[in-house]
Amino acid sequence: MSTSLIPDPPPLSRKVAACLSYGAVSVSITLFNKAVFTVYKFPYPCTVTALQISVSLVYMVILQRLKLFDYGKLSFSKAKQAAPLAILWWLYVVSGLFALSYLNVPMFSVLRRGTTLLVVGGEWLIFARGPSLSALLSILVMIAGAIIAGITDLTFSLPGYIWVAICAVSTAAYLLLIKYLKDESGLSQNALLFYNNLLALPIMLAYLLLATDELQHVRTSPQLYSPSFQAFLLLSASQAFLLNLCIFWCTTVNSPVATTVTGQMKDVLTTGLGLFLFGDVRFSAKNIIGVAAGLIGGMLYSAVSLLDRRPKPELAKRIVLPSDALPPRTWSQDLGLISLQTRTMRVPSPLRKPSSLAPK
Repeated sequence: MSTSLIPDPPPLSRKVAACLSYGAVSVSITLFNKAVFTVYKFPYPCTVTALQISVSLVYMVILQRLKLFDYGKLSFSKAKQAAPLAILWWLYVVSGLFALSYLNVPMFSVLRRGTTLLVVGGEWLIFARGPSLSALLSILVMIAGAIIAGITDLTFSLPGYIWVAICAVSTAAYLLLIKYLKDESGLSQNALLFYNNLLALPIMLAYLLLATDELQHVRTSPQLYSPSFQAFLLLSASQAFLLNLCIFWCTTVNSPVATTVTGQMKDVLTTGLGLFLFGDVRFSAKNIIGVAAGLIGGMLYSAVSLLDRRPKPELAKRIVLPSDALPPRTWSQDLGLISLQTRTMRVPSPLRKPSSLAPK
């Protein structure tokens, strides 16, 4: 066995594990959040978000003390670097929860597919990675399905559609910025995740106190004294930390597109469960066709993306050292490694300087 001076990309098993982890946690938190809003009649997304951020910070501090999580020492310069990501994350989480409180799960899932088109366009502009014709066609199928589903939605909610559009834009920007900051700033995933939550908390609290009247209603909510509701709310808040960890892991071990592909695949399961679990879906043949078209387009895009990203034979020779010259890598080390998977030359995008495309 041998290895090179440049660390090898993560093994396929670790990439698959990252995608599966993100998919499973994402399905779970969507259903738990919807249960909090619909089943328990607790329509206070800002309060839920503030709780999720607070619980995530508590978990990270505890894990740091147990030496199971390392975000390093507090640094103003690092916080400044992570500030744009924190703002986007806050916007993506809040808009997603608001959208979910207005929309049923199938419509929420199918309308968020605009995220894929935005991520693909962003990867071309920022990282000079253009999609294939097959990928573009599958995206068009997804978008067509979303349009049909939206036009025939019997439970149409304008606020829900506005919030889901904001969610799609901010999610795409968030995924792209994770990759950019990881490659350009050298901050580890753990540090980005910590500063993400640390900076988002005061933003969330200020918005909750100054722009909403949720706290007045929350104080008198009878659900607060229900043990089952308390369990659901705690699980929802706990999964928010896991979801962010899995998004960071999947995006950096793989790519923003791989995270989006995983999101498309998990939407199939989320949509199927959402059709029957909460009783807020009004069926119509045209709407079902639109939802199905969106799901089929998502699956086609996933298949095409995976085929397009198969490893290609290396053209350059690599300097080889004995396999015992470098220590074996672990799952936790993946969360701190800079991704070196995509250092190949591609057609320059109009927003990227030619010099920045050269291997570093």
